[in-house]
Amino acid sequence: MINPVNVISIRNGDTSMDDGSARSVVMRYFDMWNTGDTTIADQILHPDWVDHAHPEVGGPAGVKQAVQTIRAARPDLHFTIHSILSDNDLIAVVGSIGQPQQTTNSPGHLIWLIRPLNGLMAEMWTYQQNQPPR
Repeated sequence: MINPVNVISIRNGDTSMDDGSARSVVMRYFDMWNTGDTTIADQILHPDWVDHAHPEVGGPAGVKQAVQTIRAARPDLHFTIHSILSDNDLIAVVGSIGQPQQTTNSPGHLIWLIRPLNGLMAEMWTYQQNQPPR
């Protein structure tokens, strides 16, 4: 069970904070996907990074390539973070993916569980919470 130490709601697109916190590392990760700027991958991802939803994408180099490939195919791709819940061992992120300002046809909320290690993101699991039909 997660003992919430740090609950942060992100609704204004504030990704500017770089204070070394779990929030900052996670926000920088999703900002990398939103902007396509992969220069920070080595600063936020552990060398043995594993994304269990995409095990074929390993380490910071694999993520850099994936970001470039996916952004080339979907330049309007945008992650929106709604909430971050963290303790020392696990970070839970609730967000959505789509085009900026998209309000319809969203695939629902995504939930990412991230295991930090030595201040870097080491592992991530992705879960999709589907929206009920309208």
